[in-house]
Amino acid sequence: MNEYIKIGWQDHISERPGTFREIQNQDGSVTHIPDEGEILQTGTPVSANKLNHMDEGIYQANRQAKINRNDITSLAVEVAILKNAALNNFTDNIFVVNFANLDSVELTNGVYDEVGKRVVI
Repeated sequence: MNEYIKIGWQDHISERPGTFREIQNQDGSVTHIPDEGEILQTGTPVSANKLNHMDEGIYQANRQAKINRNDITSLAVEVAILKNAALNNFTDNIFVVNFANLDSVELTNGVYDEVGKRVVI
């Protein structure tokens, strides 16, 4: 995942914000021309490209957060198993394998804990 680069948005600041001159067109319509006076700071233009950049950044951050949550849950389960084994003086034949599902496993003994994604023997 690429590092997210901030846009650095700036407000548009003018002497008379939201002020326009009206010009009457020959067809009866009116054209509004910005007449804000002195522009003190030019704001960052809003575009689909910039909004899509933010949208993609939010999507990728959310995606990575879900991956991190799953990794942390798996590590917490492993630590709990190893801690309980150590506290109960069970030091041989300890193994930890995480299963997303049992599609490629034939379970002959034990029970599959679907929430914990583990087999309990």
